Amino acid sequence: MKVLMWVGIILLVIMAIYALIVTVFSFYVSSPSTHNATAFDSKISNQYYMQDDKVIYVMDGNFFQIGGTDVEDADLGSFKVIDQYYAKDANNIYYNGKLMTEGNSNSITQVTSKLNVNSANSGYLISNGKVFCYGDIIEGADPDSFSYLFGSYAMDKDYLYYYIDIKIPRKATPTAVPNGNQQYIRHAEQILYQGEAISNQADSFEIISDEYAKDALHVYSHGKIIEGMVPNGFTVISPYYRKDKNQAYFFNTAIPESNPETFKVLNDAISKDKKNLYYKGNIIKNRKASEINRSEANELKNIGQWKSLHLEATNVIVVPRDDIENITNDFYAYNNEVYGKTKKLTDIKPQDVTVLDPEDKSFVQIGHHVFYYGTVIIDADPETFTIISDHFSKDANHVYWNEYKVIDADPSTFKYEDNAYADENEAGEYTLRVSEY
Repeated sequence: MKVLMWVGIILLVIMAIYALIVTVFSFYVSSPSTHNATAFDSKISNQYYMQDDKVIYVMDGNFFQIGGTDVEDADLGSFKVIDQYYAKDANNIYYNGKLMTEGNSNSITQVTSKLNVNSANSGYLISNGKVFCYGDIIEGADPDSFSYLFGSYAMDKDYLYYYIDIKIPRKATPTAVPNGNQQYIRHAEQILYQGEAISNQADSFEIISDEYAKDALHVYSHGKIIEGMVPNGFTVISPYYRKDKNQAYFFNTAIPESNPETFKVLNDAISKDKKNLYYKGNIIKNRKASEINRSEANELKNIGQWKSLHLEATNVIVVPRDDIENITNDFYAYNNEVYGKTKKLTDIKPQDVTVLDPEDKSFVQIGHHVFYYGTVIIDADPETFTIISDHFSKDANHVYWNEYKVIDADPSTFKYEDNAYADENEAGEYTLRVSEY
């Protein structure tokens, strides 16, 4: 026992020494002085440096992994940083080390905000009567009334802006959404997320978590309405599960037949209610909810020992992994029956499945159908079907790209080239292409 204890102590010491060496080495190779570089003003920006009588730009000061690039045409004697991103000399303005072709270095106004303490690095700048966002001009923005809000939101007397490409006529002075991150903003009765209006119910809009929000009508995930989910009773149960007054959800997918009042999370994979046991939101048909406690649920969660097989879209069985034969990554044999990714194959036995390419196991024939990675190739004739490459195949009538028919390829004359592929057109059909690379 003492020997094991000392071995553990020695290993911990070795790991600590290794971590210290890595930290010291990283600090050394990332230090500007190691590269004979000096920051113009490290309190303002860690991206602009003097090195060998030149101005260099180093993204986020990362000398070790990225290194520096010359700021072309920069005048060392008059060079000055404005904020983290912008700099200037007697002749030009620079953004992230790149020359801005418009703007006047003698006419610069930083755009700050009373709503954001970090607004000195907002990315917005006014110069020579033009408003810039991350180095690009916001066409039509009024420099006299322009102000920064927070995140990537700004405004002038007429418009609300998000970056340079979203411009919204102003109805009111925008305000922050309580408990919201900087992707949300309130604009009169609207709530915007990343510059797009998502709700007209601003008075009832509420941030639930970093991912979720709701108003009187909808529940939102990252600014998108979750269809079917209702705000009444909505609760985030765990990182994997949610519920509303009607049902429970695995992530944002409704759990069929679930009862929100009795729903209980046992672990990340297993949950139950008074009627059913669930595996990742699918009903487990070969186990009863009343028979599974938290300890047994943790055992079923062990993917090294157990695997779920779909009977159909939302019904599964959970069986010992050792009892399953992986025919391919898309088809499995269990108890002399065959299961695909989303359903059990009716009246199909393992001996009825033929793997056409035993090495890659991409193409499979089952009865009168040919599959590519578990998806049937429509109209493929198994009698004349041949594999051409990892992606191309053909029969007497058609050439196929993955599981799709290539409409402009003749199987009798088609010759495969390494850089050939098929691409979907506006009609949803696949046509032959040849890459230039």
